[in-house]
Amino acid sequence: MKTTKLINVLILAIALVISFSACKKATQDFVEEKVPADNASITGTLAGKINHDELDMSDKASCTFDRFPWTVAKFQELQAQVSTEPQGAVTMVLIAMEIYRKYPVFGEKCLYLATTENEHDPNNPGRMSKDRIMHRLSELLRGKDEYYARPYQVAAYLKGAHQQNGYIPEKPYTVEVEAMNSNYEYNSKMDAKFIQYYVLTGGKDSGKDIIRVIKPWDSKYFLVDNFPGLYSQVKELPGSKTWDDNMFIK
Repeated sequence: MKTTKLINVLILAIALVISFSACKKATQDFVEEKVPADNASITGTLAGKINHDELDMSDKASCTFDRFPWTVAKFQELQAQVSTEPQGAVTMVLIAMEIYRKYPVFGEKCLYLATTENEHDPNNPGRMSKDRIMHRLSELLRGKDEYYARPYQVAAYLKGAHQQNGYIPEKPYTVEVEAMNSNYEYNSKMDAKFIQYYVLTGGKDSGKDIIRVIKPWDSKYFLVDNFPGLYSQVKELPGSKTWDDNMFIK
């Protein structure tokens, strides 16, 4: 009897040690990087419209910003300027993806701020869905496989950037969107309507990807709810072109 109790105690102790080690490792893996100061001013502007209440096929809109932030504080400063409209939501996700490419912890935190709970890890507060989203983004934006990785993925969604010019966008940076022929769907939990629209890109033959956004009842901003197109590969950079890894964030 004593032997059985001792074995049970040992098993419990081992389980606790493993659990503690896993939690400690997860915490260590999510420590913010040391980054340069990000104190310069940042400005975003909105143009056009995407109807908030019902589909209007004539809708076109854009979001323009003067630079990429790389800290959560500056990201939130820009988000407050542009995410009051649907086109600002996808812009902030693209910016967060680029931050993730340079500084993965800051980037994931920014992605979390720009997306709905449907994109988050329900078992790990503050984190994005690992298997469905972050694994793909890691391979695409930070991977070393020259045939799969696309460090210029985000650039392909900025106005003026396309495969043949090496994905060099116009400045200031602009993200363009247009209406998609899909009726808005009401979500009772978020007490708001899902809006689906196209974000334009020079990196795919279709010239666009589908984005779904929503402004939950308890959110000040529109948030992206679904964006798999953004983490599917854009066309490969031509062999005659090279990519500057520090183009957007030094």
